[in-house]
Amino acid sequence: MQLLKTFYESYMKTLRDAVKSGVSIPLYGKETFDVDTTKVKRLANVYAPEGLAEKLEDIWEDDFKSAVAIYEGYEHISPLLASYETFWAYLTHVDLFSYVQKRWPKVKEKGCSSDYIIDHWFIGANGLLRNGVASMWWSVYNTVDNERENKYELTEILFKNFTLRVVTLGSYQLIRHREAMIGILSFLKDNPEITDNAFEYRGRFISKYFNRLGAVKQLAYMKRDFFYEICTAMKDKIMSVTKFKQLSDESLYNDII
Repeated sequence: MQLLKTFYESYMKTLRDAVKSGVSIPLYGKETFDVDTTKVKRLANVYAPEGLAEKLEDIWEDDFKSAVAIYEGYEHISPLLASYETFWAYLTHVDLFSYVQKRWPKVKEKGCSSDYIIDHWFIGANGLLRNGVASMWWSVYNTVDNERENKYELTEILFKNFTLRVVTLGSYQLIRHREAMIGILSFLKDNPEITDNAFEYRGRFISKYFNRLGAVKQLAYMKRDFFYEICTAMKDKIMSVTKFKQLSDESLYNDII
């Protein structure tokens, strides 16, 4: 087995600057991306998965299946390593370049923006949940529940709604808190009526509610039962949200003290 690799920080910045200037944008539409191998370093005692790129060739259109495959391929990495942009940028440019290009194909179109590439090949203003590989790994890491018969049961619920995963929960630090994610998704699983046609707005409300609650409580120390119970207690409020404009109704948040 081969050791996993990562970019040097300075080289990643060089690649990023080349995208921002527009000079390297056409390179992302090519079959492979050539990198300077002298600017790459091996990671000690962390091994690369075998056959992952080939596996993704067959399932790249299914985000849930792709995410599980990516997580299982890199299940052994630490959350600390998974926080480094240099690591994910290496994977998106080298090991899994073909997958990222297929999943986000606008790089092959004329006029592709630098922001599009920064978001999916690096970590842009929208954070980890836009990066082509990090988004998949973190979404599974924080929802996998080994106490369940199907440990990916909650992960699948998260992947049923792109807005909930990437825009709503993904825009808050909450999505990187495993206990919060398991608690909230368990509630959604047990209350499927919430995930009807108004789910996008209800998901936004749940995220906004906990974001506000986080200003007065240390949510990082709370267990999954806390999040489940909060959702249960405000189920009527959640169900009442059917339109975007309701998210600005302060009465929905008046119990946060």
